[in-house]
Amino acid sequence: MHTLLQDLRYALRQLHQSPGFTLATVLTLAIGIGANTATFSTLDGLVLHPMAVPQMDKVLTVYEQNRGNDQNVALANYEDWQRQNHSFEDLAVHISSNMSMTGESDAAHIQAELASANFFRVMRANALMGRVFEPEETQPGRSRVAVLSYGFWKQHFNADASVLGRKIELDQQSYTVIGVMPQSVKYPSLAEVFLPFAPDAAQLANRSAHDYRVIGRLRGGVTADQARAELHVIGERLAQQYPVTNQGWSVQMEPLIDGLWEGDQTPVYVKLLMAATLFVLLVVCANVANLQLARGLQRQPEFAMRIALGAGRWRLLRQLLTENILLGLIGAAGGLLFAQCYLKITMIAMPERVARYLVGWSNISLNGRVLVFSLLLALGAGVVSGLLPALAALRVNLVEQLKSGSRGIAGAGRARWMRNVFAVAQISLAVALVIGAALMTKGVTVMFHAGDRYNPSHVLIFDVHLPAARYDTPEKRAAWQNASLEKLRALPGVQHAALSTGLPLASYGSEDCQIENRPLAPGKFQSALRLHVSDGYFAAYSIPLISGRLFNQDDDLRSPMTAIVSRSFVARYFPGEDPLGHRIRMGAGSDLTPWLTIAGIVEDVNYSPMEQKHEPAIYINAAQIPPATAIYSVVTAGDAVALAPAARHALAQIDFALPLDTVRSLANYLQENLTGLMYAAGMLGVDGLIALLLAAIGIYAVMANQVGERTREIGVRLAMGAQREDILRMILKRAAGLTGAGVGIGLLLAFALAHGVANLLVGVRPDDPVVFTAITATIAAVAIGSSWLPARRAARIDPMAALRDD
Repeated sequence: MHTLLQDLRYALRQLHQSPGFTLATVLTLAIGIGANTATFSTLDGLVLHPMAVPQMDKVLTVYEQNRGNDQNVALANYEDWQRQNHSFEDLAVHISSNMSMTGESDAAHIQAELASANFFRVMRANALMGRVFEPEETQPGRSRVAVLSYGFWKQHFNADASVLGRKIELDQQSYTVIGVMPQSVKYPSLAEVFLPFAPDAAQLANRSAHDYRVIGRLRGGVTADQARAELHVIGERLAQQYPVTNQGWSVQMEPLIDGLWEGDQTPVYVKLLMAATLFVLLVVCANVANLQLARGLQRQPEFAMRIALGAGRWRLLRQLLTENILLGLIGAAGGLLFAQCYLKITMIAMPERVARYLVGWSNISLNGRVLVFSLLLALGAGVVSGLLPALAALRVNLVEQLKSGSRGIAGAGRARWMRNVFAVAQISLAVALVIGAALMTKGVTVMFHAGDRYNPSHVLIFDVHLPAARYDTPEKRAAWQNASLEKLRALPGVQHAALSTGLPLASYGSEDCQIENRPLAPGKFQSALRLHVSDGYFAAYSIPLISGRLFNQDDDLRSPMTAIVSRSFVARYFPGEDPLGHRIRMGAGSDLTPWLTIAGIVEDVNYSPMEQKHEPAIYINAAQIPPATAIYSVVTAGDAVALAPAARHALAQIDFALPLDTVRSLANYLQENLTGLMYAAGMLGVDGLIALLLAAIGIYAVMANQVGERTREIGVRLAMGAQREDILRMILKRAAGLTGAGVGIGLLLAFALAHGVANLLVGVRPDDPVVFTAITATIAAVAIGSSWLPARRAARIDPMAALRDD
């Protein structure tokens, strides 16, 4: 301990005596460690620990599977699992429900989660204020209590502590607030209010409606494989008892954390950012190593004297590593400040409507795990950036160094070779990062402008949910649709008004579909996108009719049921045939639609911005099967957002208690959908620019050191008749060699990174000639340009002064 304290005191004294070196090194390390700390905070909050659930590995999602398709659970099956299993402490059931809240100023659409009483026990979640449900409150007629999520409590009740006991009205039913959940409880991520799930006898006996989600916590000592095997046996037994509903169904499960991002690429992008930021840290280490190497060579006379006085080389190596680790720790302290600012800006910049979809977003912070990671980075950066320079500095020739005025070692070939390697490494990593960032930015730009064909700034969109208490029949829902569209189409400046259950460039899952008189072979299935649309939808989004007819105002609940299919649907399921007049239906179980006659074929629309291919689509007439929740699209001649107040007023005349949710332009909607990608592309771009800047500094330092070491040689060359242009050319040629080596290695890394980006984004070519050529030329120019000043200084050396100084 005494020796360690002695090393620390000496290291502090050495760093204090070299303020320029210390400041440059600390700032460089702070940037690298800070960027990595902030990115790891995001990775930790979103991917590694998105929810504050004790023993998260014991919480599983249990679901059913049919013909390879994952499905939610039938309630009667859940009840049997609950009674017959011995692997789980608890199995809880929950289901989401769109509801309208009235009585609190303007009406609002909310996402409610109906959950069994043991849901919170499975999640090990207690209320921040008040309490959660009691078992008796999940009985029909006794379930009028509510637990608020933290975000909902803060947004709608201004975090008022007196909210307990207040009444709220949801779908015209009164509920008493009994609790508020802590901010860390973010499952399901969209849940704003938790209500008791109180099924009736008919629901409890239903094995056809696979509508419910089930989570369970394993008993101590039970593995997931054992629980899966037990539920599989129970499932087979149920299939024998209830062959009509359960034959062909199996029970599956997965860790809850694995299903949080199902179908979402967010974890992939966060991990890509983490890898890129680690690349930046490698560039930082190479930059610091170059600084350390130059300083170590300057201190070789000091090391020679200490060795001559009896100091061992291991003792000196430990002293140098102590200095390097101390620099890393100081850099980490600065990096934490950088990371805090980084995260603050990130949290502010993320739109609230987008953040609520990101499980664990509110958990992003500089917690204990992040601080440990930062400490490890500091120690690692100190050792990695300091070990080789320290070993090089201690290769001391005592006789030469102790000679007065000796210069021999300063320009040693090994040290020069190491500086060149560090410079090449910086350039190669910068090439890979900048090309990766450019490709990702290009892909996001292509996706962002994919909606330009719809003139999105002139399309107003909003969601409407019709409460089941008041709109409990197709006739009532159809009457609302007709009246609302009529009101909207009558507004000044409105060109089209339509409703649908989906929008172009939004992601939707496929559903089972059947074609009449075409039974499927066992193990085979058909699927297509299902969208309920009103007449006017195809005109609003300029979707051309290929053959047949579109929906019109004559279609209603009494007319024959019709559907319109996309070109891709025809190509897949009716190749070489005319599908008009054929009958199809969609869904499964209780969600199975009536038979629909194909009345028309329309051009394909991209409903998944992450895919290049068009999925088959079936458009169902909303006038004949009116949905309870729909998205309205109002096309205007002017600014869409300016029409919002008039649209609200028009629909309030029909039902003032009905909320219009997320009113915004289509342009804003598309931008929010790409916010995560834009964020990832921006951060990757920042990483690339940092790496490029450090690479430029690195090549400058190498060339400046080289000029300093070769001052006498350059003086001799000039004295012997060499032209200053020759000296300039000699230095730039050396810089070009280092740059060429760095760019060559960087291109190999960039090709590997580009293939990864191309697999994630539409519109990205892994061999994009424009990006590769432009970025390569730019980085080469920056690297050569950064060596211009040292080369120019070398060409201006006074030969007499150089020889006299020697």
